[in-house]
Amino acid sequence: MDISRIKQVLGDINDKVKGLDSMLLITEDGFPIASTLDTGDKEIRSTAAGAILCDAGLRGIKELDLGDLEAVVTLGTKGYFVLNRIKDAAILVAVASRDVALGMVLLRIKKALPEIIEAVEDA
Repeated sequence: MDISRIKQVLGDINDKVKGLDSMLLITEDGFPIASTLDTGDKEIRSTAAGAILCDAGLRGIKELDLGDLEAVVTLGTKGYFVLNRIKDAAILVAVASRDVALGMVLLRIKKALPEIIEAVEDA
C-alpha cells in the first residue's frame, strides 16, 4: 500500500473542492490509513463513524438486494458525510460542510478512485 501516494490524492481532492473539510482512507474496522486531518479526536470520530455507516449501508443494500454498494451519503443539518467502499480493503471518507457542491465532491471522488485503488493494491 502506497500511503504517501494516497495522502497526496486525498490532499488534492481536499484542495480542489471548496467546502470539503477532510478526506480519509480507513479500514473497514475503523482505523485510519491516511488522512488530511491531524491525528486526534476528529480523526478518531470520523474513522469510527465511517466504519459504522459503511457497514449499515452494506447491510441495507444486501438486505434489499440492490446490488453492490457504490456510496453512502449522509446529510446532516451542518454538512455531509460521504463514503465509498474500495473493494474489501478500505473505505474512502469525505466530510464536507453543508454549502459544498455535493456533485463536485462525488465527481472528484469518482475520478480519484482508480488511482486510490491502485495505491491500495500496491505491494
